[in-house]
Amino acid sequence: MSSWVPLDVITAAQRGGENARERLVTAIWPGCYRLAATVIGDSSLAQDAAQEASAIVYRKIRGLRDAGAFDTWLYRIVMREAIRMRRRNPSAFDVVDRPALPVDGTAAIDVWRALGELSSEQRDVVILFYFDDLSTEEIAKILGVLHGTVRTRLTRARERLRGILGDYSAQPLSLPKEQQYAL
Repeated sequence: MSSWVPLDVITAAQRGGENARERLVTAIWPGCYRLAATVIGDSSLAQDAAQEASAIVYRKIRGLRDAGAFDTWLYRIVMREAIRMRRRNPSAFDVVDRPALPVDGTAAIDVWRALGELSSEQRDVVILFYFDDLSTEEIAKILGVLHGTVRTRLTRARERLRGILGDYSAQPLSLPKEQQYAL
């Protein structure tokens, strides 16, 4: 798992005052928004979820006992807030409002539509595994489920995506690598 912010920023926020906590929130905001936007699929709802997650971090960072556990703790907070927003707005995962689509928009739209056909639990696991490069163990900690549950959801999601996107696996995009994805 890549770190959201350097450890010294976290420890300063745990011990420091308002300025240190503000620096922490400023540092985590882009990642919080990106994750929430990917999970929810709506930029304005993602801003709300990221703002709420940032407010929780601001209020509760002093209570975090282990600065080394910050990343998992923050993922849990952002995922919980994003899922809460998504539950309140079930039609939010809409292809039209996808942030930062790849240059080859047709393939991206098809992928986002395919993700939209997954259950929310499967979609969350796919997003954390493929978009955030988290291990299945890390995802289990973040989502508060068993490791086997994550593996099962991921396997079923892959099978479903394979069925939906069948032809894409045999045809790689012909664009240069740096232009393929803006995510």
